[in-house]
Amino acid sequence: MNSDKSLARGLLASAATSATSHSAEPESFLARRTAAESYEVAPVPLDELPGWELSDRLVHASGRFFTVEGLSIQTNFGSATKWHQPIIVQPEIGILGILAKQIDGIYHFLMQSKMEPGNSNFVQLAATVQATPSNYQRVHGGRPTPYLEYFLNHAKRQVLVDRLLSEHASWYLRKRNRNMIVEVPPEEEIPLREDYAWFTLWQIRQQLTRGHRVNMNARTVLSCISYTEPVRRAGETGFEFAAIQSHGLRRSEREVAEVMTWLIDQKAAYYLDARRTSLRNLDEWVCDSAGIRHRDARYFQIKGFSISATSREVGTWSQPMLEPVPGNVVAFICQRRSGVLEFLVQAIVQPGAIDTIELAATIQLAPGSLRDSECIPLVEYLDSPEAWIRLDAMQSEDGGRFYKADTRHVVIEVPEGDPVEAPANYRWVSLGLLNRLMSAGYYLNVEARSLLSCLL
Repeated sequence: MNSDKSLARGLLASAATSATSHSAEPESFLARRTAAESYEVAPVPLDELPGWELSDRLVHASGRFFTVEGLSIQTNFGSATKWHQPIIVQPEIGILGILAKQIDGIYHFLMQSKMEPGNSNFVQLAATVQATPSNYQRVHGGRPTPYLEYFLNHAKRQVLVDRLLSEHASWYLRKRNRNMIVEVPPEEEIPLREDYAWFTLWQIRQQLTRGHRVNMNARTVLSCISYTEPVRRAGETGFEFAAIQSHGLRRSEREVAEVMTWLIDQKAAYYLDARRTSLRNLDEWVCDSAGIRHRDARYFQIKGFSISATSREVGTWSQPMLEPVPGNVVAFICQRRSGVLEFLVQAIVQPGAIDTIELAATIQLAPGSLRDSECIPLVEYLDSPEAWIRLDAMQSEDGGRFYKADTRHVVIEVPEGDPVEAPANYRWVSLGLLNRLMSAGYYLNVEARSLLSCLL
């Protein structure tokens, strides 16, 4: 079994290793797998989706997978206190799992090339296993899920990460997934399928910074990786080194308790009343064969699609997907404060949240949801000088449920000492503290975790 120190050193070594004789080259691997398969995604009227029924809700004939239902919301957070919307209901807890293995002393991670119908470029790197119980119990009648046994029967292996974490709480109702990283012993042989390859953390991060190459479900697992031991190098001042130091910073129990008290104060100050209702009862929404959409073309719409893919467990299927109004942005403002790189997070309410409040990135902007004269705090930092920008990449959201849902991921480092004025529901935290909060439950939303993954 690895100690925390040896694990941290091993992860850092993987993050610093550009390639090995055992790892694939990500760009050529994705290009090769994309060329080897064929895909087609075509729109279909909702009332003509095979196997789906549209009435008070949109439901699959099996009663499994997921439903689209109406939601009535009341809250005292933000400028809108009452509204209706459709929402995806998927109570199953899926497995998002990545296999890790030390090969010649370097941690490698087994990733698959996965086609998802909603992705802008279809094929991206995904976790070793990405499946709901409906998928791996083969309700769809498809092929078995490769490598599933490593995550269902992991008792004799080291589990590096195992966390129940939330999904998009603006579009899902109280959705959770089990995020796992399971290490297999160096001597254990893992049969390698053609859609799978080993990569170092350095290789994965390079794909993250380029955008549209690592899918959302893999990003939420990767965000759980923490370099728990601080690294000391004389004279080192770069951003990546500062981020690693922020990961490894050990806060006192008093500091942790202070943040938890602040967060509980936020939960006590705001309420969320979200009740399921009929799709036919949604004010300002139209529900017909063309889709479920807002009368003013705002927010998002639910559309039907027919899909074929030679690389999936099922070759052809039909399903609804959520298509948001484009232009979403998620951004962290960070700053070196008393020598530590800290990130400004906010406590926000989203309609599908499991526990009312979660922490989000500094800026979580959805232009399609903005109301007249509504002002997003700190949004002016998106126009920061180029010298302050540490990351700017487009990423796809969950391409299995969301269609062309692309979010710009930005990290902005404000010069040390520059004042940043933020409302009371904002707070500065280190990456180490964020990781500790993630390990404790539903404290950090998926948009912020996606952005954190890019700081591997």
